[in-house]
Amino acid sequence: MKREKIYLAVTGIITAMFIGTGLWLFRDSYLRLWESVCDLGGSLKYYVGRLFGKTWGHSSVNELSGIFLPAGILPENAGELAEKVKRYFALLSDGENFRAWSKAVLTRAGTAGRAVMVALPCLLIVIVLIRRLYRKGNTRHNRDTVFLKAFKRAVCWVAPVKRAVSGYFGFLRENRAVKAGWGILWAVQLNLVSIAVSATAYYLWFSVSYDFSTLYIQAQKLTADLQVFFGVFPKWGLIVLAWLLFDRWRKKIAVNRLRHFEARNCGFINELPIVSMACGSMGKKKTTLITDMVLSQEVMFRQKALEILQNNDMKFPHFPWICFEKELRACMEHHTVYNLSSVKTWVALKRKRFQKHRDEIRQLYGYDYKRYGLIFRDGLKTSGLFEVLEIYGQAYFIYVMQSSLIMSNYSVRTDNALMDSGNFPLWLTDFFSGERDSRHAHILDFDVLRLGKKVKENNPKAGSFEFGVVAITEIGKERGNNLELKEVKKGTEEANQKNDLFNSWLKMCRHSATVEGFPFIKVFADEQRPESWGADARDLADVIMILSSGDKQLALPFYTTEEMLSEWAYNCFLRLYTDFRFRRGDNTLLVHLLKSGAAWLWQRNLRIQNRYGYSVLKIEKERGTLDGKPEKKKYFLMNAKIYARRFSTDCFSDYFNDLAKRSGVGLSDYPEYRTEKATVAELKEQNSYFINGLYGKGGVNEIRKDEDLF
Repeated sequence: MKREKIYLAVTGIITAMFIGTGLWLFRDSYLRLWESVCDLGGSLKYYVGRLFGKTWGHSSVNELSGIFLPAGILPENAGELAEKVKRYFALLSDGENFRAWSKAVLTRAGTAGRAVMVALPCLLIVIVLIRRLYRKGNTRHNRDTVFLKAFKRAVCWVAPVKRAVSGYFGFLRENRAVKAGWGILWAVQLNLVSIAVSATAYYLWFSVSYDFSTLYIQAQKLTADLQVFFGVFPKWGLIVLAWLLFDRWRKKIAVNRLRHFEARNCGFINELPIVSMACGSMGKKKTTLITDMVLSQEVMFRQKALEILQNNDMKFPHFPWICFEKELRACMEHHTVYNLSSVKTWVALKRKRFQKHRDEIRQLYGYDYKRYGLIFRDGLKTSGLFEVLEIYGQAYFIYVMQSSLIMSNYSVRTDNALMDSGNFPLWLTDFFSGERDSRHAHILDFDVLRLGKKVKENNPKAGSFEFGVVAITEIGKERGNNLELKEVKKGTEEANQKNDLFNSWLKMCRHSATVEGFPFIKVFADEQRPESWGADARDLADVIMILSSGDKQLALPFYTTEEMLSEWAYNCFLRLYTDFRFRRGDNTLLVHLLKSGAAWLWQRNLRIQNRYGYSVLKIEKERGTLDGKPEKKKYFLMNAKIYARRFSTDCFSDYFNDLAKRSGVGLSDYPEYRTEKATVAELKEQNSYFINGLYGKGGVNEIRKDEDLF
């Protein structure tokens, strides 16, 4: 609380300084603002008069300003401007002008060359001194030199100031009104508001007069008004401002490119059937691909649910949907509504009560059904209000449910955020708009997908799964293929791949997940070979074969030069730093400064690559029967979406970690070969089927023993 009061006091002082500076240095901007407001009033009066076929008053918008005169900036009229432009372009082909320009360039080049010649020996001397100074090694591990200690003490005095400034900037970010007020104040003082008001005044006048001869006068007034803005900022300030605007523009282009790639991916996913299988050799990003598709599919399910809500809202536009939603959410919180089936039961109960009591207040939230009706006709069929309520309730349940719609046998992180101000909630689902609170996929209990025998008898979750996105990595190892299941019997008491009816669930899963004709279910799986999954299930799917994974590319335009300079500086430092680490163990001021600069460049480049990088997968899509013609496609993997700690590629590694922990042996404990050729004892230590066969019964060793008998 005390800190906030300090921030408010600082804000008041800064505001007073801004106002004082404006009244002292930018008095003419306030006068020009009043002049432009008068122009706006005259133009508005003229505009209204012309609408009624009359001429009211006089518009001063086409008169030069009496505050800021355009003298010396533009010629007095358009003809004189055209003549000067003509003479300017004529000078480009004039020999004398070219010789004068060349002489000026050579003069400045000579000055720069002399400066370089003077600085070069000094630079070489500094390099030699530094190399001699750092050539001597030591093992003073993590000890700071005298100069570094002094530098750190000096920085300690700056750190509190930095924290205070950072805290104040955080206060400004939370209080947008202060930033908006300062922005308006400086827009007035820099004459930008006057330009906007004058443009509005001219628009009103021009829209009813359509006189093009006045455009040159407006150009003169604009250049005069811009004197304030360009006169305040020094050239380096304008360069910095231009760079910031350019950087913001290209980042916006990059984000739009990534969103375009995501839209193309969504189009490809929509073409897939309910079941799809990604295949490819190890390291071809199979799990990465299905994870990316799972994330997009979850967002598309939310968007489709919203579309169904909007369409059904229009069927009964006067129904108080907000009250229906509020009661449904309350039932969800109390767990009386927990799936789509319970939504249907809840709406059916409301229908029964309404048919019995005709209480429009309690059951229809005051909806005047006598006036607006209970029937909707779409030209094909007739729908009752409670039929629409059932569809709306199911779609709303899917849309508003604050948990992941993903169920998988490996962990997937999502960061969709529900924005709710107490009315209709909205989802923030943009993968490229920054970090948000995380949630993770639900653990896949395969029993909920089995219509037959279950691994866990009397599993309470059995039969509960209705809708969602299912992701199964290494599905061939879970389900097996026809050859692997040859010895498995269907009639056994225990659950197996032949009696659990998992394949029957795949064939019928859309029935429980369909809302208004749209199936809210998709199954994504991956395996190295399509034949690793049994044909009965695989035939239902589309097989996506990953042909190649392209190199990393950058959606940010005009970044090549910066990237080259950043990598060159980092690599130069890395060579020096590696040599320094080899020779010395202490910390020096020079290395501290160089490392800080190199780390800043490296981190900036890394953030840009992560934020705007992407790669392209070349894939082929074909039916699971593997007898059709493959269709070549492209799929885009955006770093900011798929590599933002979404999943772990070694999702089964804890099994091997547990084995390794219990073994108590590591790689360095394994015996080594003593020479370039393995001995018999070393060969036997391999525990190889091949070697054991050679030295086992009927092997070479036994044959030699038999030969010794003769």
